[in-house]
Amino acid sequence: MPLKTRAARVGSMDVNRMAPVELRVFALFAAAAAAGQSITIREVAGLAGPNGRTIGSRSAMSIAGDLVDSGLLALSPPLTVVGLDGPIEVSVAGRGPVEPTAKPVLPRPSSPLLPELREPTAPDAVPPPRGPRTTAEQPRGAKETRRPRDPKGPRDGGEQTGLRRFGVLTVPPGLPEPLLAELTAIVEGFRAHQAGGVADLTVVAELTKRKAAALTLWADAPYPLGTGLVRAEADRARRAYETTLQQLAQQRGIPWESARPDAEPGGHWAVSGLGEPVRGALTYIGRTAPGTAPVARLLALVCLLRGVGSGVANLTGPDLRGVCGKEAELAVGELTASGWLSVDVEELLATEEDPVGCGVPGATGFSLGKLPRTRSSGWVARLISHKKLRKQPAHVRLAALGITAHSDANGDARAEVAFLAGLTATTADEVAATTETLVAEGWLTEADIEDGMVRGRIAPEHLIYVEALRTNTPVQTLQAAAKAAAAQEAATTATSTP
Repeated sequence: MPLKTRAARVGSMDVNRMAPVELRVFALFAAAAAAGQSITIREVAGLAGPNGRTIGSRSAMSIAGDLVDSGLLALSPPLTVVGLDGPIEVSVAGRGPVEPTAKPVLPRPSSPLLPELREPTAPDAVPPPRGPRTTAEQPRGAKETRRPRDPKGPRDGGEQTGLRRFGVLTVPPGLPEPLLAELTAIVEGFRAHQAGGVADLTVVAELTKRKAAALTLWADAPYPLGTGLVRAEADRARRAYETTLQQLAQQRGIPWESARPDAEPGGHWAVSGLGEPVRGALTYIGRTAPGTAPVARLLALVCLLRGVGSGVANLTGPDLRGVCGKEAELAVGELTASGWLSVDVEELLATEEDPVGCGVPGATGFSLGKLPRTRSSGWVARLISHKKLRKQPAHVRLAALGITAHSDANGDARAEVAFLAGLTATTADEVAATTETLVAEGWLTEADIEDGMVRGRIAPEHLIYVEALRTNTPVQTLQAAAKAAAAQEAATTATSTP
């Protein structure tokens, strides 16, 4: 936000003119101040905005800064050093209590209907002195001395002391003592980590993991202890744990998949990112088995990724021939005959430039987000049109898709034979021959089959396809970056050579 705009915004900020999201943030801070509890920016970031989504840590930090600059809040420690998970002590700024001004007490009438009669006095007459006021003559604005309340007895289930709030959640009485002790230990752990002044993602990951587990136990308790809000906070803590693991893996320079919660030391971790939706589409084709010919299943995969969500896949004649080659009519015929695809075969084969909308009833029950759909479709199209694969039979290209999608960041691939057989519409023996073809063509450097599992290694020059899956980046973007880096290195070498 520009400095002038921010200054004008802060100068005009008051409770009566706040936006709805600013009011929510202010209300959360005020509730924390009233309860005497600390709060974190990550908890503020979990508030819902006008569009129903959480406002995020950047907006939470910005709004909190505006509230501090406007004088409505005082936060300790300052936002510049506290971080996202550090506890913040909140005080709401405002005026102190103002003693009410005593109003003059008028004489009470002797009758509710008639005023009290008094004798007239001369203008210069001195009024008689007043006696001391009685308790009944105290002004209305004066404070009354209240009798202290009798202490309440313990609630049903015993009196609960100690932790009163856990983030945005109010800790209810009746939680099991072990769970209450764990919640308290988690809060103290986060405070101790913040007090250390050094961010340690290992500590944050462990505390966030314990937080997710504790909230899950809380959410599983019967109502009114377990609520939907507790369940939502448990899910949010679980996602935060995975995000922290991803940051930790990036910090250590290791593949994120090896740091996942379910990962085992020395195991195999297929790339995440775009790899997950691609593997989902390949598994869907292998399970539903559209058509009996491998070329029909390859076309079904292309139409699935183009038509998921909208139910319509746009194809042209060149697109069809690029995927199916001379078997285009066979592939379309099998899919339309089985009801997996809905299109006029002759119209699709005849079109050259104008795309034909093909209905994809076979995609019912399968879903992907918009960005994964586009990127997944582009990744599949790029791979099957690679110069080493585009002239290969459909089952070889499908096997290349399946094996590459199940590779880790280093190119080590592992895929089940049964999965590849269902995907390529072949037998287990034919899968073995297909992997040998991929090795002969240079797509794989090695491959073997053992215990129903195909193990192979992607050739180094094709690891860019694995990187595209891992980083959710188009293949052509990575190729352009690689060419630019190679050109720059060549220019640097030429300059340094005498």
